[in-house]
Amino acid sequence: MSQLNVSRCPFEHIQNPEQEAEQIAETTDLTVKLLDKRYPPPEQILRGVHPKSHGCVKATFTINPDIAPEFQVGLFTEAGKQFDAFIRFSNAAALVRPDIDGGKHGSRGMAIKVLDVGGEVLIDDNGAHNQDFLMINQSVFAFANTEDYLRLDKILFERGDDKSAEFFAPLQLQLNPNITEEERRRILAYMEAENISDEAVQRMANSAKIIGGIQSTPVANSLGIQYFSAAPFLFGADRVMKFSAKPCAEVPPTEIPNPPPDNYLRDALTETMRRNEPLHFDFMLQVRSDGDDLGIENASSEWKESDYPFISVAKITIPAPQSDVDSEENKAHCEKLAFTPWHSLPEHQPIGSINRLRKSVYQASAEHRLEQAETMPFVVRLLEKLFKFLFG
Repeated sequence: MSQLNVSRCPFEHIQNPEQEAEQIAETTDLTVKLLDKRYPPPEQILRGVHPKSHGCVKATFTINPDIAPEFQVGLFTEAGKQFDAFIRFSNAAALVRPDIDGGKHGSRGMAIKVLDVGGEVLIDDNGAHNQDFLMINQSVFAFANTEDYLRLDKILFERGDDKSAEFFAPLQLQLNPNITEEERRRILAYMEAENISDEAVQRMANSAKIIGGIQSTPVANSLGIQYFSAAPFLFGADRVMKFSAKPCAEVPPTEIPNPPPDNYLRDALTETMRRNEPLHFDFMLQVRSDGDDLGIENASSEWKESDYPFISVAKITIPAPQSDVDSEENKAHCEKLAFTPWHSLPEHQPIGSINRLRKSVYQASAEHRLEQAETMPFVVRLLEKLFKFLFG
């Protein structure tokens, strides 16, 4: 794997670079430790984020023939150019759980790997020069920056994956009039130990609101909803973009089964891909360069579509049928794919706190997961031989 040196982006404003570097290193270390904790041997290690796949499909990514010159940047330089692609649809939850877990919906993901884009890339994809576009089905991230993400990971590692609500404990001081004095002192001590500022508490409140929206948003078919980058990216040297993929037509089913099977989204994707009609998404951009307040360092900040409308620049086509989408071979290929926003042309460099964090975290997660996948067959064969030697 090779990497290009990345110079500081003029749109980024890192208040304390040394502190952020330490936070990124600690979060990366916790990511690997969490993987080992969640998947003790001999369990297969899955992705640190978006571990549950609904399926991977083949696709094409075609630049619009009539793309305006002002948008002919990086991948979008040549009007009408077509690329092959893979797309993985997933759940964002840290663990593989039912698609509706405890009566609550979850965040859904769409990761596009555009193949053989040519030119230099920030990080090569196992030697290949690919462009990854990672998206979720809400226009903002639930957690704003590296500081907040690290605080969440500490709770997950020290207290368990089912204790994520403790991240929001400081909000109880404002929202719970019946809080006991003992609980109030405990929360205040925690805030002091973690150096949680009033600004951080405001971000928590915003995160809680975003998560509430996620948990109340039903998705019947992951092929039938709009996805967003949420975080910002460069668009050439002097502009910034966010991107989105939106279905060009309604994709049934549009109602969730009642009661919903644990894997109803995989069932819906598999059934949809057995049909003969190809699916199309518009790939769209919001592009900005105006002013200083672009919300670059806060991945929970929204660029309102009413102020910054999305412009279509490419068409994603998923040919059908793809009847092998649920085959064991396709599942294995899907699991071997590694996605990161840093599989990218320099013109589309990921920017902002969360994207700087993703560079290290995604790389460590993929390396740890794929390293185990390579060594596990050898270990299994060795254990089989030992078992046969001992017990005949």
